[in-house]
Amino acid sequence: MDALTRTIKAALLYEDGRTLDSVVVVPLIGGCPPGEIRVATTFAGALAYDVYELADDEVYSAMPAYPYRSTIPVTTADLDD
Repeated sequence: MDALTRTIKAALLYEDGRTLDSVVVVPLIGGCPPGEIRVATTFAGALAYDVYELADDEVYSAMPAYPYRSTIPVTTADLDD
């Protein structure tokens, strides 16, 4: 990453905080990686989001780590009419 780069690769980690789940490309916000990443998934056959949180926002490498935090199910109440 350099001053002209507007995206960065982020390592999404499983619940143990050490095992790599996947790598995604995310935008830099004000020159910093986002504090949280949500990835669409399914939960009990319905739409949901896996939430990953930046491990350390003070210092980050060329590929910051985002340990898994939770899964948020989406319900019909969340949908617009």
